[in-house]
Amino acid sequence: MAQRKPYNPNTKYGRRKLREDHYRRVANMTDDERSKLEANTFGCMLLFIIIGGLIVFLLFGGDGLMRWLGGKHPY
Repeated sequence: MAQRKPYNPNTKYGRRKLREDHYRRVANMTDDERSKLEANTFGCMLLFIIIGGLIVFLLFGGDGLMRWLGGKHPY
């Protein structure tokens, strides 16, 4: 069977097909594989938040970090 050309992610149809393929792949995973995927996702999100907080702290100091976290409002 011939290899299918990948969907174009820049079109509405392509995004929908890629999203459906992803949901189908996740639905066919075992519980162990799914938990590994979720753990990796959580770890990456946590890492991005920590790095973002560090950059905001270095650029704007403690007040800027508190504003970024939503603890101190400028008004």
